[in-house]
Amino acid sequence: MTIKLEPGSITTIGTTAWDALAAGSGALGDEYDNGNSSNLFIEATFELNVDFVSAPAANGYVDLYLIPAPDGTNYDDNTVGASEYAPATSFVGTFPIQAVTAAQKVPLGLGLAGPIKLPPCKFKAFLINNTNQAFPANGSTLKMLPSRYQ
Repeated sequence: MTIKLEPGSITTIGTTAWDALAAGSGALGDEYDNGNSSNLFIEATFELNVDFVSAPAANGYVDLYLIPAPDGTNYDDNTVGASEYAPATSFVGTFPIQAVTAAQKVPLGLGLAGPIKLPPCKFKAFLINNTNQAFPANGSTLKMLPSRYQ
């Protein structure tokens, strides 16, 4: 028996949600329905695309949480804005950010840590900006490449 990974389509799961995301604040992205019978992906690799106007401080980072809706309607607790909050059980990883003003494409879900496990239901990505700079007014995205076994 041979087992292979079957990639899904690259999906942008957050665009305008990250516009001008203030330092120390969090925001929810778009809904992704992984409970839909045409999806049902097991894992994913994520890519954060951001181009800061002013360089973040050294060792800045952006945290990624996946906020599920197990019943298909109601999302687990989270709070957006400067009083950002997401359950620790929803934390999936950290994007390390360089202290530069050049555009950054930062992957998450590769290397030793491996792919990020996806919940088998609707979910939204939740980013917390732990840099000392706001995201730009527009153009920042979070992309996801889901996969499953075949």
